[in-house]
Amino acid sequence: MSTEQNKAVVRRFMTEVLEGGNFDAIDDLLAPNYVNRGMGDTDLAGFKAMLRAMGATISAMRFNIQDLVAEGDAVVARFTSEITLATGKKLEGRGLTYYSLANGKIVEDDPIETPDLTQELAALMPQPAS
Repeated sequence: MSTEQNKAVVRRFMTEVLEGGNFDAIDDLLAPNYVNRGMGDTDLAGFKAMLRAMGATISAMRFNIQDLVAEGDAVVARFTSEITLATGKKLEGRGLTYYSLANGKIVEDDPIETPDLTQELAALMPQPAS
């Protein structure tokens, strides 16, 4: 895949899945061996479960992608984000995420955000059933 095609995959993931909640697009954009480093090396099944669980906590998520920089099969996204919780409280941050792709799908997702929104959201998430 070209760097422009890889950037398009990352943009679709951020806007359609994370921001838009289009879970049907996940399998088109994420590889079966996907791993999210920012969420404790969560695999694809765990990431899907986490996204679905977030619906009880988050009412809206918005990303303003400022830059997508690509080289080979790597894309780095620089963005600001705004998350609106179900309570109406807003969390704002800025971040960089390193994405590694293979065959047109994201295999690694390694986000860094300020403040660490992953930690803030984890405390609000419902606990998975045992």
